[in-house]
Amino acid sequence: MDETDYTVDKPDRIAGILKDLDHKLTLVSVRLDADGPLYTSALVRLNAAAKEVFLDELNPPRAHQQVTPGMPLRVFAALRGVAVRFSTTVARIEQEKGGALYACPYPETLEHLQRRETFRVHIPMAQRPQIELRAPGWKDPAIGELVDLSGQGMCIELATSTLDTLETGTTLAFTNLLLPDVSERLSGDLRLANRRRSTREGYEYAGFEIVGMTQWLERQTNLALLHYQREARRRSME
Repeated sequence: MDETDYTVDKPDRIAGILKDLDHKLTLVSVRLDADGPLYTSALVRLNAAAKEVFLDELNPPRAHQQVTPGMPLRVFAALRGVAVRFSTTVARIEQEKGGALYACPYPETLEHLQRRETFRVHIPMAQRPQIELRAPGWKDPAIGELVDLSGQGMCIELATSTLDTLETGTTLAFTNLLLPDVSERLSGDLRLANRRRSTREGYEYAGFEIVGMTQWLERQTNLALLHYQREARRRSME
């Protein structure tokens, strides 16, 4: 653990951090094994009196099928740009109308990490929203399609000719991004982090980091992430 990470072991402080995370379905990632993949879940609610955390069933469904009472979970979340992680155990699995919930005891320790964890969802081609980008030196904005989204960044499909005018690390403004379950179009700044080949001739996937993430923008992004998570679960059950 580096000097920017710290461990919280006081029950009152742990309860306070969990309460801060409890904002009506906060997106989290979960590992079943220390070196295993990250699966998508959400902090559905807390029971402060019983000191229990209720997590949504894992997505994809094949991950949920592996979960049994007594299984340890490693949970990763983001609170105002700071990563939070803790380990807990599935005390029991409860069935509710929206699916299964994992009832887990509050952790004995919790770690704050001064780096961003990634919670990323892929957006099906038919549902990809458009996004308008503006960069220094461009006469007109470029229109791209959102390919995937996380709490800290996004992948956008853009024409290779457009990307060739940018250097890695360039900051662009984005506008007119309408995400599901979000009441208004989003705007902000992005920094080009990487690029890779797209499946479409003449296009590439560009990875961007959101610059100057605000608490409001983080909240709106999480709403959309949860929508895409629910849609992925619905499609998997069809």
